[in-house]
Amino acid sequence: MLEESLRIAVTGAGGPAGLNTIRSLAEKYYVVALDANLYSEGFLFASKHYLVPYARDPDYINRLAGIVDLEDISIIIPTVDEEIRVLSREKARLKAEVIVHPPESVEVVLDKYLTYSFLSKRLPDIVPSFGIDPEDVESEVIVEKPRCSRGSRNISILRKEDAIRKTGYVYVEYLPGREWTVDILTSRNGEIVIAIPRIRLKTRGGISIMGEVKLDEHILDVCRRIASVLKFRGPLNMQFKEDVNGVPKLTEINPRFSGGLDITIAAGADLPKLLIDLWVYDKIPEVKIREGIYVKVWHTYRWIE
Repeated sequence: MLEESLRIAVTGAGGPAGLNTIRSLAEKYYVVALDANLYSEGFLFASKHYLVPYARDPDYINRLAGIVDLEDISIIIPTVDEEIRVLSREKARLKAEVIVHPPESVEVVLDKYLTYSFLSKRLPDIVPSFGIDPEDVESEVIVEKPRCSRGSRNISILRKEDAIRKTGYVYVEYLPGREWTVDILTSRNGEIVIAIPRIRLKTRGGISIMGEVKLDEHILDVCRRIASVLKFRGPLNMQFKEDVNGVPKLTEINPRFSGGLDITIAAGADLPKLLIDLWVYDKIPEVKIREGIYVKVWHTYRWIE
């Protein structure tokens, strides 16, 4: 029996973060899935679904407000970067509570150059060498990546001597070691309540499909240090890669659930449900994590029409 008294809207139903969030919450709550694509996978698991315009559309907030009123939505969980940016600024226009980080933090973390710049002044030991010009980077092999992007889109590894400065890009030292993702929940006052690190063993399109959950205390301490200087409020994930000495350096912060969230859920931390426990019922999550290697397997098809 669903708890229909609490109605939750989840945006980005077609993306992996939105889909995993919906699948988790729909086991217990009345979930309304939202997306701009009629054939979004998350629509299949929700109690109700609606098409919404892209966040850049001037009518986006009005459309969302109409759905909130129609469905008596209490909570909105955005899972798309562009929507998070808009909702962090415009959430007061909605009757539902939007679980989103402060706009100042959102603007910093959605731009990788701003992320590195902000943290290099406060926590220089966790930030790789970087710059908006290839010559600013203190390594011969560098990574060229868009300042604002998702997944692994338009990322190149090249020698510094071959790089040509591009507008809208940031250049970072190449980090050859293991890659980590940490799925995190923070409280209303920004304290990390739960954090689950995993090593990314295999990815597809920038999304983890195989990972090793490992509660590494050094990684967890770095996450706590970052949260002490950047204000967070809700779910996020931090990504790191180890340098030649095995020291983890921050690569990005995403102000939402991760695309590989289902690995963390499989390990024992059902973060979407725990978020509601924390946010709505003021329950401090207690989880028992099973460390080890997890692989994503999906071979299921559903008839939709």
